[in-house]
Amino acid sequence: MAALLQRDGKLFAGGRSRFLDSDGGEEPTPKIFVKVLPGDAPVPLLAQLDTGAAWSVLDGEIADALGFLEQAGPSVSLSTRSGTMRGKLIRASLTLVADEGESYQVEATLFVSGDWTHGNFLGYAGFLERIRFAVDPERNDFYFGATSER
Repeated sequence: MAALLQRDGKLFAGGRSRFLDSDGGEEPTPKIFVKVLPGDAPVPLLAQLDTGAAWSVLDGEIADALGFLEQAGPSVSLSTRSGTMRGKLIRASLTLVADEGESYQVEATLFVSGDWTHGNFLGYAGFLERIRFAVDPERNDFYFGATSER
């Protein structure tokens, strides 16, 4: 069953996808990587779920290929494990891709910079704060859907 229900039987999340513990890179510890479709991307890509990240971030090559680097947005600095990165905040659709149930699209705030080469991240501000989500680490299931306010 793709839907995740609350105790009162109401829908908590209507989409489910399997998450990966690695994106195939060199990260030595398990993380949560989920499938997303940013903007008009032709195929899903993996993004690391990071509730501690200030913003969602796309790899610079992907942001460039999707035309996000040309979009207008406020210039900001992002403090990262690799130092301070300059870029801008833009608004774009970001879809969580469901293996079961319904995929879910959100108008997200994304940090983009042509200099960012450290992968894709789903941060709290401007994205995760706008959805309901739950993780089942025993089954590697990521549940997601609309908040009750939408």
